[in-house]
Amino acid sequence: MRILAAVCCAVFCFSIGPLLRADVIVLANRTPVQVPFRFVPVSGQAQQLTLPAGETMPLFLDGKGDVFFASREGPKHYTLDANCAYYFGRANDGRVDLQKIGLNDDGTAAEGRKLPGSAARTGLVTIPVKILVDEEEPARQQSWERRLRTRVEAASAIFERYFRIRFQVVATGTWASDNAITDFFDALAEFEREVKPDPARIAIGFTSQWQMVRGRVHMAGTRGPLHTHILVREGSPEVNEAARLELLVHELGHYLGAAHSPEQQSIMRPVLGSNRTAQPNLRIQFDPVNALAMGMVVEEIRRGNITETSQLQYVTRCRLEQIYKELGRVLTDDPAPMHYAMLMRTSETPTATGAQKVLQQIVHAAVDNRSLPIATPSAAAQASRKDGDGLTDYLVHEAARAAAVLPPEQASQAFLLAIAIGLDDSPSPVALPILKNQMRVAEATSERMIRLAALGKPTLHGRSDLAKRFFTAAYLSTNSTPEAVQENLLDAALNNAVRSGGLSFQQIAADRAGCRFASALLGRKVSLTMLASKLPISSFMPDVDSFPENISAKDLAEQYGKKSDPRFVKQLKEIDDRIDALPVYRAIATGFSR
Repeated sequence: MRILAAVCCAVFCFSIGPLLRADVIVLANRTPVQVPFRFVPVSGQAQQLTLPAGETMPLFLDGKGDVFFASREGPKHYTLDANCAYYFGRANDGRVDLQKIGLNDDGTAAEGRKLPGSAARTGLVTIPVKILVDEEEPARQQSWERRLRTRVEAASAIFERYFRIRFQVVATGTWASDNAITDFFDALAEFEREVKPDPARIAIGFTSQWQMVRGRVHMAGTRGPLHTHILVREGSPEVNEAARLELLVHELGHYLGAAHSPEQQSIMRPVLGSNRTAQPNLRIQFDPVNALAMGMVVEEIRRGNITETSQLQYVTRCRLEQIYKELGRVLTDDPAPMHYAMLMRTSETPTATGAQKVLQQIVHAAVDNRSLPIATPSAAAQASRKDGDGLTDYLVHEAARAAAVLPPEQASQAFLLAIAIGLDDSPSPVALPILKNQMRVAEATSERMIRLAALGKPTLHGRSDLAKRFFTAAYLSTNSTPEAVQENLLDAALNNAVRSGGLSFQQIAADRAGCRFASALLGRKVSLTMLASKLPISSFMPDVDSFPENISAKDLAEQYGKKSDPRFVKQLKEIDDRIDALPVYRAIATGFSR
């Protein structure tokens, strides 16, 4: 029986302090004998080590390192680049030598990385885990909890040995899985909706929903590095405990940044399950390329306490993107490595580059505004600090003024990206992945901190949530049609209503108004010059107070039905009609534009 490990589908917690180097060099032994060697970091203590045959060893250090070993032709010495992987190999004449593994290496991170955090944070780091079973689990809680805790401990021991990181169960629970779901990824999506990982970082669900069938079967999956949910099939007695341990280690490897590997001895090979799991004393091991990727991510966790990929340092993302692209070049039929590369994408687009300039103007304007006194009745004639809708209008005017001097082919998109980022006052980066990927290039972590400190509370019709939704929807419309964005945001709002217990047609109105605004701007019915001329942004957003919100899932079903229900469609049409009735759009409809 062959078990297919699930291909991954496509959470600001930095301890701000001095930037310190934190690197990894990986050595692998591809000879049939053990290799003794001496390892001397450029900074640190020399170590006398032995690498067993077939084994992989990550070495953690700051910067480069020197390796000394014996070969048939005499002593060998090499200086090794930081954040690279090497292997000991034996030539036809029996000589042992060291070779670098080519990973699109252009020198990125070769001298070392600088990470936030403390140099003292070099010990074991713990990742809290929550384990859950669904209602199909046949065993009593005492039994399944003991079984799964033991498995997590066994998996954790492997990661402790390689990477000095521990997975520790801190909570348990159950969830009700849908009997009608037969697709694995639909089940993963359901698990994500139903379960929150709190108080842990990762929720690992063990579902007994399906019986095993022969052939290649998705047995476990997650969505990529540092994702908060992992789902594992548990229900078939045909899978032994050794195979179950492999599945868990494989998925935890994905959590730490490992992609799939072409090396068949690696736990990260795409297809698990073979005669290997029946071998006594089977040693689970990682290939050197994925050991390098995981080592780089683990050091970011250790030094910076990061919880999601958007918090990875730029140099780390560059290096990981190179690694994943090389794995994708080798595994041409496997989408996981290239998906991971997209998650790390660092290439600067003209839009992101232009947005950087517009964001700088937003920050300058916010800082200037922050320096003004708070408005008081006694000083009404003096310039005072803007807040609320007035602050939004001011920042939009300044952003439009900065974007208007950019090349015409990128100006509007750069404006929409910059304003979506620049008016977001969330304590952590916005939740939409498509916006987070652009944010990595347009705004560095340090720049975000400065902006948040100066920003204030921009609103639209008195609400910050409406402002954020309006401008996020507007930017998303630069990557798709407004109609498609409206549909996707509507589906997201309906799914969120089931989880959180409330639907807001007022927020849906902000989504749809933002899409309409983007359509007018990108279609040159509205110009950046027009926006820079102090036209209030509320001109593009109708009053929404009369639209219902906080509608529970039960009331939503009773009063509006599904989104195709005539009652629901009628409410959406009322929103769209009110947007169309705005004077600015009536002027556009009659042929007036600026």
